[in-house]
Amino acid sequence: MYVICAVESVRVHSLTGQHVVFLQGRESERIVPIWIGADQAHSIAMSIAGLRSERPLTHDLMAEMLAKLDVEVTRIVVKDLVDDGQGSGVFHGSVFLQAGEREIEVDSRASDAIALAVRSGARILVTDEVFDRASMAPEGSGEDDSEIALFKQFIESLPEEPTGEPKREADGPGDPRS
Repeated sequence: MYVICAVESVRVHSLTGQHVVFLQGRESERIVPIWIGADQAHSIAMSIAGLRSERPLTHDLMAEMLAKLDVEVTRIVVKDLVDDGQGSGVFHGSVFLQAGEREIEVDSRASDAIALAVRSGARILVTDEVFDRASMAPEGSGEDDSEIALFKQFIESLPEEPTGEPKREADGPGDPRS
């Protein structure tokens, strides 16, 4: 099964420069933090703010090409959280496309899938297993163990939105971003 989610916010940590997108369950206060690259953070933040760049960003180009081909992004799924062997994990995603009568699943980084979903209005789903493993309760929810307290402290240290131009960063092996 799946948890229907929405992008709660995109933030950048001022000390480390790392970017994170927060997905919140529609019927839950729990939040899934997904570490992402600067380009994906910029792309998602621009779209949810209703802003357009002077020239199309990669995700704008992909969405426009799909639309011109009459292919609809119906949903994206954050389907797995794979241990990277270094104490972190990498989120895996899928983009589901409807091309006429045919449904196509395309493997994707979770961050790219989210960037397409916010442009197309597609549903954002997280598998129950990933949601259970990766989500955290926000402040005031009654869940207050040490892990949650550390997470709260981290969230409070993040600004509301990424600032400045995105840095080029690769999502290579061992990289905690999706």
